[in-house]
Amino acid sequence: MAYYRIQLSNGSSHTLQAVRMRTDARSLYLEERAAGAWNEVFANPLTDVERVQRRFTENDGTWTWLNERLPAPVGGVRAW
Repeated sequence: MAYYRIQLSNGSSHTLQAVRMRTDARSLYLEERAAGAWNEVFANPLTDVERVQRRFTENDGTWTWLNERLPAPVGGVRAW
């Protein structure tokens, strides 16, 4: 599982472990999979999310945090 750091506009930061990150029209979700079902680890309104970073472990064991782009909303409006 990947580690994500969510920085919110109020200055707080949350570091969480999750299998996937997804969005809908209003919120960001971090989820894990257990017993065949997706379970929410973290949810927050997109308007409050300042930055999302993902942690990568380098060959020498050090960590690097890289900015992640938010995924396209699931079930959002399609431009045909």
